[in-house]
Amino acid sequence: MIRRYGVVIAAWCIWVSAASSGEEQKDASLKYKALQCPRPTVESTWAVLERDGANRKVDPYLSSLGQGESGTGTILSPAFVLDTDTIRFTICGHDGSSGGGGKNYIALVDARKGNVLFKTAPPSNDALQQKSWDVAAYKGTQVRVELCDGDAGTAFAWFGVGSVDAGTSLQVDFRKGIPENWSRPERAAEVRTEFVPGAVPFVRAVNAPSVIPAKGDVELPCGFSAKRVFLLGCTVANGRPLTRYGVVEIHYASGKVDIIDLIYGFTLEGPNKMLSPSKAMYLGRCPDPFQFVLAIAPEAEPIAMIRLASNPTRIPIPLITAVTCETAESNEHLLPLPKEQASEAETAWIESHTVTAKTPDRGMIEQELRKANKITVTERGTPLRFRRLQIDPAFRSEGVALADFNGDGKADIAAGNVYYTGPDWKMQPMFGTAQEFPRKGYSDAFLCFDDDVDHDGDVDLINVGFPGQKTHWLENPGSAGGQWTRHLAVETTGNESPDYVDLDKDGKRELVFMQGDRCALASPGKSPKDPWTIRVIAGAKDPGPGHGLGIGDVNNDGRADVLIPNGWWEQPASREALPWPFHAAEFFGGAQLCVFDFDGDGDQDVLGSSAHAYGIGWTEQTPEGWKTHMIDETDSQTHAIHLADMNGDGLMDFVTGKRYWAHNGHDIGEFEPAVLCWYEMTKANRQIAWIKHVIDGDSGVGLHFRIRDVNGDGRLDIVTSNKKGVFCFEQLPK
Repeated sequence: MIRRYGVVIAAWCIWVSAASSGEEQKDASLKYKALQCPRPTVESTWAVLERDGANRKVDPYLSSLGQGESGTGTILSPAFVLDTDTIRFTICGHDGSSGGGGKNYIALVDARKGNVLFKTAPPSNDALQQKSWDVAAYKGTQVRVELCDGDAGTAFAWFGVGSVDAGTSLQVDFRKGIPENWSRPERAAEVRTEFVPGAVPFVRAVNAPSVIPAKGDVELPCGFSAKRVFLLGCTVANGRPLTRYGVVEIHYASGKVDIIDLIYGFTLEGPNKMLSPSKAMYLGRCPDPFQFVLAIAPEAEPIAMIRLASNPTRIPIPLITAVTCETAESNEHLLPLPKEQASEAETAWIESHTVTAKTPDRGMIEQELRKANKITVTERGTPLRFRRLQIDPAFRSEGVALADFNGDGKADIAAGNVYYTGPDWKMQPMFGTAQEFPRKGYSDAFLCFDDDVDHDGDVDLINVGFPGQKTHWLENPGSAGGQWTRHLAVETTGNESPDYVDLDKDGKRELVFMQGDRCALASPGKSPKDPWTIRVIAGAKDPGPGHGLGIGDVNNDGRADVLIPNGWWEQPASREALPWPFHAAEFFGGAQLCVFDFDGDGDQDVLGSSAHAYGIGWTEQTPEGWKTHMIDETDSQTHAIHLADMNGDGLMDFVTGKRYWAHNGHDIGEFEPAVLCWYEMTKANRQIAWIKHVIDGDSGVGLHFRIRDVNGDGRLDIVTSNKKGVFCFEQLPK
């Protein structure tokens, strides 16, 4: 049985049956085996989207375009008792090219009897229209709302709903998402497979649009090592260059995880067209001209499973139709495949276009994609230029320190348990071997600070661990060389943004953090090798741990105060006075809180960002109280933010970016680019504003970073460490 494009269906099934029964197959591939995928299901196509049928940007609404225009499915509200005379709803879309197809509709159904009480077809318009039903005759009846897309066509075959108002029993605004109690029935699909020959052979399900289901992710058990993993399909409808529509996670038996982004224009392409001319495209051809091949090289260790996940905020779902593994091993999850048909050119392409978790350089990829697609990097020019240097692609820590650790007079960079000697940035492990942490997980160094803790003349490193765990200081062996020594500083360190500063201007720095539910300070005692001395500055009734922390002179009395998002502790004149007075306030932010008189009116304001959401804003101090102003809401997880006059114009700018994979794929905006940005402050007619400038699109920030003139050229540079690696962004001459 032959399909178009040379795809064989039933013959492959007979071939595999013979192979699995022990019969020798002379034409079996010695390199490739098919990875078994779960039985496909046909799920509802409904999703909350921000685009209409013409791919135009619109306000979020519930749409049946979730699996493309040909997608079908039903979504049901929970049953409720009618307590109103009128049900109002907004609806858009189409019921066939001429309307009246009868396959797409919103209906009110008797929840007990199942009969339809009212039914309305979409208005043959992409814009939402207001509609209503007079339901007075059915008050007291138990009903449910049903949305059905039964049109599998490729044009005028979708519709959407913006809101439903059915009185006090049911009120839904789909801009806020699909309520959890709305059901999306699924059914098992008929399993039919087909063989795709070529340089890499595949077997795929005929009737499943993607291995990734509508719910957004699938786990494929493995239990073997592989030289390469190949994905077939790798398309996404109506994709936008540089947009991350999903990820491939390779989970190893050791617990380590590699993450490969599914980026439109790099590891994803649009269907029904030729490969992009961009040099950044890493997709190959197969006999089916509407699907492509992506080659991934995992680590040389056993793979426990492969997880394919779509971006929950970016519909549609990437179409991955089959997975083939290059491996000599055999187990229950692998199926034999017929021999590959690879030319020398195809083999060379695979060797040169294999993607790993660390290569190729994502920064260079994104630059090429921007160039090919004529996408500008900044919103308003590029007043500053930076040279991007990836010092280490491994995940060492989410904090970074910058100091002369080896005593040669040049700045070094420390991240976790290693440091890099400047200016060539050669890595120096502190404990014999360099510890690398899995990207889907956490390091034992959330923040890093430098200080000569033991006063012996060389710089030591302070590592603040996972919130609620230990803080250590690492003793520098100095000119004697050898391994560093780890000492316990604080047993339990709370809050995700502790700081290490000289609060009382006595020449000694203190660690500012949350101990349990109380704000506290810690500093070395008489013997720095003993646990540090802790002073609790919060009163018994003061607020507990907040997500975010800042240091600054809020009341202009010359003493640094301590801020959390819901208020601030005023440092008293006497160091011995405890607790510090607390003042309730509402500051925007959940990471560092930066104190500065931004508007120049003589009092201090507060800048903050969103650690696990969208938004950057500043809170103005006014005679009437605190007033928050939003600056930008385009990037999520801006988990670190620091002030600096980046361009030397005398106005206070700031730097921030995304903390990549902060909660391991579970934060809003996780799949969007890991940007690093600086915001240029402007003033005109007593009004202040900030202009966003993107420095890089594939690095981001951790929990804190450093802004300093690293190379002594008089310009401010930026050093970061996070799950993308360790980076230095050197500011170049204008």
